Amino acid sequence: MLSSLLQRADVVFDKADTAWLMLCSALVFLMVVSLCLVYAGLGSPLFAITMFKQPIITGAMISFQWYLWGYTLTFSPGNTWFGSVSSNNALQMSPDSPFSTTDGSSAHHLPEPAFALFQGMFASFTAALVCAGTMKKMHSARYLLFISVWSLTIYIPIARWSWYSEGWSHQRGGMDFAGGTPVHIASGAAVAAMALFFFFESNGLYKAVRHLLGTTKNRVDACVPWAVGMAVMHRVFGMEPLRLRAEPEEILPDREPEVYDVNQAVLGTGLLWFGWFGFNGGSALGANNRAVSAVLSTHVAACSGGLTAVFLQWILKQWNKKKEGQAYNPHEFRRLTAIHFCDGAIAGLVSITPGSGYVPASKSAVFGLVSSAAVIFLKPDTSLYLRDDELKVYLVHTISGFIGMFLTGWLVSQEVVESDGFSVWTERSISQRLGIQMADATAGLAYSFLGTIFILMIGKLLIFAFTWGRTIRDGPRKAWNQANVFKFGLDGNPSIEDRLRATDRHNWVRHPRDPEEVGMELVSLANGQEVPVQNGPVSPPRSAASSRPPQLESLHDSQLGSFSH
Repeated sequence: MLSSLLQRADVVFDKADTAWLMLCSALVFLMVVSLCLVYAGLGSPLFAITMFKQPIITGAMISFQWYLWGYTLTFSPGNTWFGSVSSNNALQMSPDSPFSTTDGSSAHHLPEPAFALFQGMFASFTAALVCAGTMKKMHSARYLLFISVWSLTIYIPIARWSWYSEGWSHQRGGMDFAGGTPVHIASGAAVAAMALFFFFESNGLYKAVRHLLGTTKNRVDACVPWAVGMAVMHRVFGMEPLRLRAEPEEILPDREPEVYDVNQAVLGTGLLWFGWFGFNGGSALGANNRAVSAVLSTHVAACSGGLTAVFLQWILKQWNKKKEGQAYNPHEFRRLTAIHFCDGAIAGLVSITPGSGYVPASKSAVFGLVSSAAVIFLKPDTSLYLRDDELKVYLVHTISGFIGMFLTGWLVSQEVVESDGFSVWTERSISQRLGIQMADATAGLAYSFLGTIFILMIGKLLIFAFTWGRTIRDGPRKAWNQANVFKFGLDGNPSIEDRLRATDRHNWVRHPRDPEEVGMELVSLANGQEVPVQNGPVSPPRSAASSRPPQLESLHDSQLGSFSH
């Protein structure tokens, strides 16, 4: 039996292509793990542990869900929004079942389980990206339930219309090589929807609308439709009429982002960069020339994106100092920030994702340059409108994904498309290509954003239905306001482990204690500054009460338990 199976595999399958796809699947899984480092490093210190574990747990859950029904719903035959569950799932496939390309041919000579594994990593990575929208908002258990529904109702339809042969975008000539719309635009739109939903839920409708309207630049208070709409809202719901522009004091103040560990963020970005070679190169579905072009384009775009972000940030900093009348400091050029480099590099990787198998490497630097510039210049605006998207997933992934889809339609090359030996080039005008690219990206953004809002509203309705009976004396309006989808834990606070982790960071790194207490001595530098330097491994036990920062004063010693020092 085994000999006959191996003999058939030698005839049907290409060993090099199969090995390449399996290797790329492992690289994409590494990207899920690297998100743990990126999110924990760039996120709030109070939620470092939660953000560190969330992506890997989410990836495992969505992978299992993908192999049960996700793959068949995405790639089973039929011109429908969802596929059919009548066919076998990925776990029931025979190891010698051949995979047919999205064009109906079988030129890849790949076993179908290998293709299902590779696509399952894409679904896991997309769900892990959405984890950024839960920081300071949603309990882990609630998020797992949410992302399970989101992956089924949002990711699968978008992936089907982008990659399946009978999907509407694929049939019309949409060019999305490795997931610009299903992965990046969809995940960023979901995070934006979660941020806005949480902002309205935590601040109330009136305060949230006043802040959002206050960030607009034009006064159109006399707009007739707005006045009519406000009159209707006032008569029906008893709301005070809103002016279309808020006063400056009604705009919520900006919040400085808290970065937990830059080292983790840089290491995570490097692992993302490494895994992205398999993310884009594996989408060629074979060890061929198109995969080589995709990997090279990926690297060039990431390099140009990171460098562009660093230099633009330095130029803007010098420009702002010049406007404020400060003298030029040539030593400032050496102070290049790693965070901006990471943002620019990831933006370049995201933008080249849809076009890595369509554009030549000579033009891939444009993707990183344009996307990283957009990230730098649009960051203040997104900080105003999406205050609760603190990891800037919408900016880095959705905006860069849009740029990548547009540039792919503009810079596509017939030579690159046909370099794999089996893809066929279809001649279209540049306006036709750009039209279908923007239609695909816009549809993915709208569907993911509105679908996420709908899922969150259903969740809020369910919480309201289950809790109204216990709060019926408060009335339906108060019960509705208390039915919080994003309530983190039972009291809206991070876990004890997260808070103690932040405590340790607070004491040892940001605000060092007395050097003599931990076996350290003060050393004078050339400029007269004294810095603490450890003179030995002496580290006596510290008192939990004396070293506890203000945010832990509310915790009793009994709550700390074995975690206290």
